[in-house]
Parts: sequence; C-alpha cells; structure tokens
Amino acid sequence: QATLHTAPLLSCSIPVCDIGQMPLPALIEIVPFSDEQLDGFRKAKAKIAIPGSKSITNRAIVLAALGNGVTTLKGALWSEDTEAMVDCMLKMGFRVDVEPDKEVQANRLITVHGCNGTIPKAGTEEAPLELFVANAGTAARFLAAMVCLGKGVFRLSGVPRMHERPQQELVRALRALGYRIETPNDKLPALFFGEGAKPGKVTVSVDDSSQFASALLLSSAVGGWEVCTPEGSNPDELPYVEMTRRLVEVFPKAGGTFQIEPDASSASYFHAVNAIWPDIMPVDVLACQPPRSQGGTGWQIDAEFPRLAPRRGAAGSCFASKSISRKTDLGDSIMTAVVLAPLAPSPMSFTNLGVLRKQECERVEALRVELTKCKARVVETGDTLDVTPSSPADLGDARICTYHDHRMAMCFATLGLVISGVKIEDPSCVRKTVPSFFQILGAPPPQGLGVEIWECDVTTGQRLRKLVEPADLFASK
Repeated sequence: QATLHTAPLLSCSIPVCDIGQMPLPALIEIVPFSDEQLDGFRKAKAKIAIPGSKSITNRAIVLAALGNGVTTLKGALWSEDTEAMVDCMLKMGFRVDVEPDKEVQANRLITVHGCNGTIPKAGTEEAPLELFVANAGTAARFLAAMVCLGKGVFRLSGVPRMHERPQQELVRALRALGYRIETPNDKLPALFFGEGAKPGKVTVSVDDSSQFASALLLSSAVGGWEVCTPEGSNPDELPYVEMTRRLVEVFPKAGGTFQIEPDASSASYFHAVNAIWPDIMPVDVLACQPPRSQGGTGWQIDAEFPRLAPRRGAAGSCFASKSISRKTDLGDSIMTAVVLAPLAPSPMSFTNLGVLRKQECERVEALRVELTKCKARVVETGDTLDVTPSSPADLGDARICTYHDHRMAMCFATLGLVISGVKIEDPSCVRKTVPSFFQILGAPPPQGLGVEIWECDVTTGQRLRKLVEPADLFASK
C-alpha cells in the first residue's frame, strides 16, 4: 500500500514551519547589509547549512524504487520538485516514508521500499494513471522513462510551463526502443504505454536537456537499455549525465542508506556573499563538496562556483575567469555568476547559455532584462551575455520579475545584499528547491545572515512591515 508518513517536525537551529502555512508576501524588499552588519561578520561568520541536492534526491528516489530493498535517503531535499516526485511514486504504488531531518529544516529522511524493477500500479488506455509533475523537469523526464517499465498506461502532465519545455528527444529515444507514446507535439501532457523491459541500444541527444540521457540511464538496468550520447560528445560538457552514471554505479541497489550531498547550485548564493565581500568572507558554507580538484566527488559541476565566481574588488585582486561557459564550467549556478558580474572589476562573458532558455523560464532573456532594470550594462548576443562592470552605487532601485523561477528570485535577492532598492516579486517561487531560503537570509547569525526583509505594497511598492517571524519567511504553497 502506498503511504506517506510525515512525523512531527523536529527542532533545529532555525525554527521549522510546516509547508502549508501562509506563503511569503507577493512583493518583498531586500535591504543591503549595513556597515555594522559587515563588521559583525568580521568577528563571527554566519554558518549556513545547505539543503540537499535536488538533482541527486530525485535520481536517488528513482533508483531506490527500482531496486530490490529498502533504501533510506539521508539529507534528501524536501521541496516542490521532490514532493512532486514522491507524490508520483505513491500514485504508482510504491511505499515512501518521509520523516524530519534533525540537522537541516528543508531536508527529510526519505525511505523508499523498492519493488525489484516492477511498478505496482498502472492504468488503462481508457483510464490512465495520472501523474502530475508540476514544473519539475527531473520528475517529467525521469518518470517518462521509468513508467515505460510498468504494465499499463500512464499520463504525465504538469503546469503550463512544463508543457512548453522540451521532451521530444526523450520521446524519440523511447519510441526507438519500442515503446508507444502518444502526444500531439512530443511534449507533455503525454500517454506512456508501459510494456516492461525492451532491451536495446539507443543514442540520445542532450542538446535540449541532459536530463534525457539521465532519464534513460536511471532505468537502463531494469529496461536492458544501452544508452549512448552522440559520437564525439565530451564528458566535460555533460556534467549532469556523468553525475547520473556515477550515481548508478555506487547506489545500493539491494537497499541500505544513501547520503545525499548538499546542493552545490543552492550553495552558490552563499558563496556569492563571500565573492561580494572577499576581504570579509561573511559565510562558512557547511558540509558542501569541494571541487573535484580539491578532493570532492565531482558529481556536481556547481561545486566549481567558488573558484570561478566573479569577485568584487580591485582588478589586481580578481582571479575569476573572464569567460564562463554553461557547457564546461558551471551548471545552474552560472545564473548566480551572471548576476554578480556587474560587480566584477573587469568585463565578463557568459557563453553557451542556450539550455537556459528552455528551463523554468527563458532565463537568458530574463537575466538580461532584470539586470538592465538594475541599471547594469548587459548585452545579449546569440547564447552569450556580456556584462560590463558598474559601481554598486550606480545600481539598484529595481522591481524584479522572477517569472516564477526560483533561481531568478534567489540570484537577485543575493544581489540585493549589496545594491539598494531591490524588490522581489513572487518570492514564494523558491519553494521549488529551497523553501527556507528567505528564512536563512533573515535568521540572525550564525544560523542565518540577519538580512532585513520587508513586505511591500504590490501596487505602490511602499514598505508595509518588516518580516521577522520565521513563518513569514517560509515559501509555502
């Protein structure tokens, strides 16, 4: 029987708020650090625990469900995307137990009871089993491959933006393996006709999303699929695919315990604070993997962010790269780097950004438009953004549209720590990956940054009230 067990929330360093309480206000203002606050960080740094990796959590849930034992995922992220994955697992008949994490509020202990490569429940062509993935690209792609291993019909759907996001190459690859998929435009919503294992070799392009290859790899052992990327593909350009390959290799398929790494993309906002004030380094980012060159696992490309991030300061003190590629250098944290670039001592270019256009929003255009609102000098040419430095005093006074994109909200909130007048629309969108993000910003040091955050009138933009209660800063539904 599919069950979801949620125990009472335990105490942790930042008070815990149940998802389901009142959401964040529709418009908030981030107040820059004062000189007094910065002096405080010289004496005692903030010590920030980063929630688990969304990418690893949702991959691990799939592998655990397809395994043949009971697997407990420690440090698993609990957010909109991972909730969507768990909800779909429950609907497919898997038992999933969810309990609080004593260390990090946004994490959970997730125990998955594997069914040895079978999917307990399915629907019929007349009444398919409905699986709603919200706007979770990982759930949409990983489940598309996984349900083909079932015995019945499944209908995958999501929010309107998810129905616009690419799925065609994964649909093509699954059809090439012999599976029947019905969709008028090779996107969601779509019907998937599960027929069990169909061994075969398939090549899948990752031009639109590396998640296509990852989806096939996660289910490949059960499906008997030999998954290849196009000839000549450089593993250095496929960091998320390599993450999946390594995860498949080491995952405890017969059950056990698996530790989820903290999310390197989410850590980038706190590393960014150190890049803005490199002479102070206000934040100790706890428990995150270092880059592979420094002994890290190398699973998350965004572990490279502290090395590559644009640093504010004199030109002679800046050792960040002048050009950063989305293909070879950083993953989603390249958005954080773009938003920091106006503070860098010299011009910077961000290249190979095409995949950003097909994610939660059209991120390349969104970054250019919102940075321009902040009076930054940004030029978009093809899939490249060129950013010219500005003085922080010349930047700010902008109402940021987040496009319901969690990373837009978190990037520009971070920029608001150094430039004045940054207001964030729809801040609750951070629920997709870090529902406690604004709680962490607002909590007093050392557990948080002690940032002053105000609710603002959505029409006039005027400040209404200072948000100090943890419940007011949690991104609930």
